[in-house]
Amino acid sequence: MRRGWFLPIAAALGFSFLYAPIVSLVIFSFNESRLVTVWSGFSTKWYGELFRDPQMLGAAWLSLQIAAIAATIALVLGTLAAVALVRFRRFKGRTLFSGMVSAPLVMPDVITGLSLLLLFVAMEGFWAGRAAAAC
Repeated sequence: MRRGWFLPIAAALGFSFLYAPIVSLVIFSFNESRLVTVWSGFSTKWYGELFRDPQMLGAAWLSLQIAAIAATIALVLGTLAAVALVRFRRFKGRTLFSGMVSAPLVMPDVITGLSLLLLFVAMEGFWAGRAAAAC
């Protein structure tokens, strides 16, 4: 079976689009300069500053705890939902339950779209007011 060239290239471009900012962030985290856009040499100075700041360490520890708890709860609830959907093929409210399970997958896109709509509507009012004031 012959495979095409499009899928590997599209996957490589997609992964590079997703991971290039992360790699750039990691590289620039070792920058000696205070400015993010100016590379002045390799240094671990900022990591030393991070580990000397008790508030930052406390915030990082709290973030890790919240992430671990959220991931554990999501794992348990997702597993139970998957078992319910697979084991019990027909039950009342299955469509609603299936929609509720898949809703978190589409919510970020819906929220982003709604936010952009509100931004553009606000910008239209802003530009209309500016144009009226200029006349």
